[in-house]
Amino acid sequence: PTRRSSDLEMRLVFFWDAIEHVSRLSRVLRQPRGNSMLVGVGGSGKQSLTRFASYISEMKTFQIEITKGYGYIEFREDLKKLFFMSGCDGSPVVFLFTDTQIVVESFVEDINNILNSGEVPNLFANDEWEKINTAVRPHCKAAGVPETKDGMKQLFIARVRENLHIVLAMSPVGSSFRVRCRKFPSLINCCTIDWFDRWPEEALQSVSRQFFEALEFGDDAGRSAEILTGLCDMASVIHTSVIAKAEEFFGAMKRRFYVTPKSFLELIALYLSMLDEKRNEMEVAIRRLDVGVKKLNETNSVVATLQADITRMQPILATKTKETEALLIQVNKDRADADEKKAKVAIDEAAVKKVADEVGAMAADAKKDLDEAMPALNNALKALDSLSKNDIVEIKNFKTPPPLVQKVMECVCVLLGAKTDWDSAKKVLSDTQFMQRLINYDKDNMPPKVVKQVTKYYDDPEFVPEAVERVSVACKSLCLWCRAMKVYDEVAKVVEPKKLQLAENTATLEAEQNKLRAVQAELKAVVDKVEELMNLCDRTVAEKQELQEAADTAAKRLVRAGKLTGGLADEAVRWKETVAILQQQYTELTGDVFLSAAFIAYNGPFTAGYRNSIVGQWTEEMTIKNIPTSGVFSLVRVMGEPVVTRDWQIMGLPVDDYSTENGILTTRGKRWPLAIDPQAQEIGRAHV
Repeated sequence: PTRRSSDLEMRLVFFWDAIEHVSRLSRVLRQPRGNSMLVGVGGSGKQSLTRFASYISEMKTFQIEITKGYGYIEFREDLKKLFFMSGCDGSPVVFLFTDTQIVVESFVEDINNILNSGEVPNLFANDEWEKINTAVRPHCKAAGVPETKDGMKQLFIARVRENLHIVLAMSPVGSSFRVRCRKFPSLINCCTIDWFDRWPEEALQSVSRQFFEALEFGDDAGRSAEILTGLCDMASVIHTSVIAKAEEFFGAMKRRFYVTPKSFLELIALYLSMLDEKRNEMEVAIRRLDVGVKKLNETNSVVATLQADITRMQPILATKTKETEALLIQVNKDRADADEKKAKVAIDEAAVKKVADEVGAMAADAKKDLDEAMPALNNALKALDSLSKNDIVEIKNFKTPPPLVQKVMECVCVLLGAKTDWDSAKKVLSDTQFMQRLINYDKDNMPPKVVKQVTKYYDDPEFVPEAVERVSVACKSLCLWCRAMKVYDEVAKVVEPKKLQLAENTATLEAEQNKLRAVQAELKAVVDKVEELMNLCDRTVAEKQELQEAADTAAKRLVRAGKLTGGLADEAVRWKETVAILQQQYTELTGDVFLSAAFIAYNGPFTAGYRNSIVGQWTEEMTIKNIPTSGVFSLVRVMGEPVVTRDWQIMGLPVDDYSTENGILTTRGKRWPLAIDPQAQEIGRAHV
């Protein structure tokens, strides 16, 4: 458990006395076997300056660290490490030892032995001496010392005395220092004594300025510099005034307490921490009220905006209402027209459907009749397709045709409008367009005379395809064609009126359909218009509803905002006043917290009368130095918390200010509190 100077960060302020002490320590550490004893009250800077001087002298700093269970055995182990560093390694080491580290007086006895002879009796065991001899043997060769046990031990002790420098930091307070000096004379004889006196005003002001320069005291640079200078002066005034008051207190009460630089450093540390804490608390309070005032102002602005919005929306809402009503009337009217047209269109659709049904039935009947004649016609045409040129030549080659062939050709000539003699028949057969004339014959317009003549042949029992086929296969196809023409004509006479009626009805149907399409187009236009009006009406109603909801919401918000602003109107005034008061108190924190820190750091041992007296002096000095304060200082008001104070009083703490101040000293101080209760009032227990 050791500490090195490299493990610690030090903030040093070099006033003249500190420079003198560092110079003395540096000279002592550079002297052969130079040791020093620094005598001064706690907090004088003995340890800090020792570390700095060892750093300047390029030496390591060794210091024990007291932990739970640290005793004489642990101390001797640390001494072994120290001896190994200085004797074996040959490293220059400064052993810094303070009177607060003296757990048992044997520590001082061992240090006395080191100062006197450079060794501690029975410190090392035999095996440890073997390690030491191994480490020292090369140095013996270099120095020409015999490599015997005694020679190596003497060289080891000599190296320890050359490289080890002991610096003792002692406090003269009490009798322990005098007793130790009498019991262990080497503390005086083998050490250079350096007395650390009280810090002069220059030191106090330099140290305080070093810490206070980081604080902010406002935007005015001149005023900030004035406050900074005043605080540095007040730090030295408070320290020196407490020293004087402590002497006065000892003369009157016979109670001695020492004012050390430690108390001054505690004053600075307390001031920095408590000022930051109180400023944060005050900033939170100011910000909370300031935000409340801003919110109220924003609410007032919102109220005005809402009123303007409601006023603006009223005429728009009225216009939208009228537009909606007009649109609804127009929609109802157009919807009635559309319904009327729908009824008319329905009647027309029924009539057209009836005509369409009749036309469809007539067309089906005509198609049925035609379907009866078409198979014979198609068969005849197929038979014609089967006729070849040879078949026609065969028929022409008859000089005297058989009777049936003669009849067939006579019928063909009748249909084609030729003479019925055989020569005419041959000419018809010789026509190159004969087949085309048959295929493209105008069967729909056969003259009645031709039909009458064909009927004579058709009714002949022998004029059938089977009978003709026995005489001439080629004439069979012509017979089929002639009979098909007769059948088709018979059917056509029945179908033609139907076709005429169908055409008439089809024309009527088309006219009715055109009329229906026109009416449907008019209906569609009306329906589209109604739908468009409905959409426009829906949009207008939605806009009206949206405006109405916005107006209702604005009205409700206006009512709530009015209640808020009306109910908090007086509070807003009070909040503004409170913010102004808190801002003033924020400025006064600079002086009030400084007095509180001084009170906590110094005034614990004083009785109530002495506390009030010295605080009065400080307050006057603060006023003279123009440091902002509240004028009348009270530790309970500045640092006390009413709820916590009330809890203390419930637990048994007396209700007077002196006891409350003691409670604040107990909880706020940086050092452990020592409660002295000579009258057994158990106030100390209540404080705890």
